[in-house]
Amino acid sequence: MSRRPLDPRKVNVLIDNNALDPSGGYQAEVDRLLGLKAAGKVVLIAPGGVREEALHPNTPPVVRESVADQVFSLPVGLNQAEQQLLATIRSILQGNAAPGLHDADARHVFEAAKYGGGYFITHDRRINKTKRQELEKILPPSLWIVTAAEFLTIYDHYEQEYPA
Repeated sequence: MSRRPLDPRKVNVLIDNNALDPSGGYQAEVDRLLGLKAAGKVVLIAPGGVREEALHPNTPPVVRESVADQVFSLPVGLNQAEQQLLATIRSILQGNAAPGLHDADARHVFEAAKYGGGYFITHDRRINKTKRQELEKILPPSLWIVTAAEFLTIYDHYEQEYPA
């Protein structure tokens, strides 16, 4: 059985900091995501770790302002199953890299899974290009890791096929 993305108008959409960073040619996607959020068509949520990173002084102001305005999750304790899932995600993302190098990314992906997101939007090439399929094997089947462009394509499909 193949997976099918959920209707993005009806699920939480968790975002990575870079999902709202217009640099790198993402201005149109960022503007559209924020427009959909402003119109109440999608619910964007910043995982707690993403929000913490966004509030750092070195974060570009446009990203800091965009993320600070989003609903966000608060850190909570993890049960044993959650600790194991986080450790597995961390192991997948670490790969051959130095230990700890991708811990923040692992936490963001974990929080997207924990808080019931239907989507986690990131422009992290390592996650999207080399680790996504491996992560999909251990994450809830309802969670899709996508770029902003991929998310907007899915959104447009649902808008066209199932108008509100």
